[in-house]
Amino acid sequence: MNKISITLAASTALLLASCGQGDVLYADHAVVNLSPVEGNPSAGYMDLHGGPVDTALVGVTSDDVLRMEMHETTEKDGVMSMEKLKSIAVPAGKTVKLEPGGKHLMIWGVGAGSKKRGLLKMTLIYSNDERIEIDAVVRKAGDAAPAAE
Repeated sequence: MNKISITLAASTALLLASCGQGDVLYADHAVVNLSPVEGNPSAGYMDLHGGPVDTALVGVTSDDVLRMEMHETTEKDGVMSMEKLKSIAVPAGKTVKLEPGGKHLMIWGVGAGSKKRGLLKMTLIYSNDERIEIDAVVRKAGDAAPAAE
């Protein structure tokens, strides 16, 4: 190898090594827990990982559901309630968890194809115009939760 090739290879390795958490906006650990009661909404959860700048999740869509909304469960004076959200802030380099008892998705009418495949394709829409496609694992009521990573 000549000096230019070695320098280029070393520079590339350094750049790749510097790419870490907070450099890319993404989501993972997506799951949809189907409602045990036909006609009732299912719930969706995931981890949203912020990229290099603050943004917000402003919508989630899927071609295989009737309706999907972002919600948050809150407690006030000992009373639990659920509120529809217009957006979910995703700070740069931080992780926001959509989880039971907090921010989550309410999903009506998950299609038979997604139920059979065990995956629901979703598109996450952010305030910075990024759109990210993810597959959420579809779990029936009573299915065991996946092992912790």
